[in-house]
Amino acid sequence: MLGLPLLAAVPVLALFGVFGERRADVRAASAAVEMLVRYPERFRYRQIQPLDVTVRNISQRAIDTLRVLLDTGYLSRFSSVRIDPAPGAAFVVTFTNVKPGESRLVSAELWGERYWSHRGRIVATAGADSAAVEVRTLVFP
Repeated sequence: MLGLPLLAAVPVLALFGVFGERRADVRAASAAVEMLVRYPERFRYRQIQPLDVTVRNISQRAIDTLRVLLDTGYLSRFSSVRIDPAPGAAFVVTFTNVKPGESRLVSAELWGERYWSHRGRIVATAGADSAAVEVRTLVFP
């Protein structure tokens, strides 16, 4: 008798999208850099989802070196991570000569290999100036 409401709750929750995939957008800005991160907030085990980081020079002068640092602890929770452009160091993508108003894109593909919640930070740095965001992804069984 007690289990019957629980069995009925599963399809009702599914109708409201509780178990579906969801993406999220998060923004951060500093004096020189604006960053938009579009990432999988939740998805299923062994599915592939994109993570996109768009960085833009919002200053009035060119940025010699703009780095996007993807949290190693976060990315290590996924399998077959592909990043474009390829990172030079451990999950650090470097762009050079970013003109005022110019945007650059870092695209990654994440394959859900480990269940549950994974957290991390993504940081864009231009010299001493930086913008950072927190991301959290839930991988359903």
